[in-house]
Amino acid sequence: MVLLISAFCFLAFTGLCLAQSNEDGSGLNMTELKQDSTTNASENVQLYSAGEDWGLNSFFFGEAVKFAAPKPGWNLKQIKVLGWNYYNETSMAVPSPSNFLVEVRDADLNLLYRLADTQNAYFTDKVPVLRAINIPPLPVTETFYIVFYDRSIMKIGVEVENGTGNSYVYDSINNRMIPAEFRIEESNTTKVNWIIRAVGE
Repeated sequence: MVLLISAFCFLAFTGLCLAQSNEDGSGLNMTELKQDSTTNASENVQLYSAGEDWGLNSFFFGEAVKFAAPKPGWNLKQIKVLGWNYYNETSMAVPSPSNFLVEVRDADLNLLYRLADTQNAYFTDKVPVLRAINIPPLPVTETFYIVFYDRSIMKIGVEVENGTGNSYVYDSINNRMIPAEFRIEESNTTKVNWIIRAVGE
């Protein structure tokens, strides 16, 4: 089954600067793995929330990206996500705190790590921010997935061009990965890239 994400479900932020966290504490030897080609905000980077497609069931669906460990003995230490929590700079209204969820799963979708935290601790900014989420060193071998559940409390970045085929929607009810595709026109779809990255050494 292929997920077809409706065009109107996305909110473009063309013209805004893409903020990047400088507080991630990255070591000099850290390697960043990514499946997107984004370097700054542009027309092909938009925002998405699972609630727009899954409604009340969005709690069980997460944006997932597949990675391959670059070498034996590699440890995942950070997860980077381009996100925004609906912060309104004009009214200075900070959204009510609620938890997002991050998971790391192996090639067979077995759970390796899970973290829940408030969105306001990471994504309160006037523009979407690429924020590093530190985790304890986690050994990963070969293929692994990072799954981010926005739970409709925030939006995450999605690149709607240059799809690599490594982005999915994880259906935790049925334990399956659904290819993430974006409906451009009534009969045309394109692969998209969630802006979720893996950092480690």
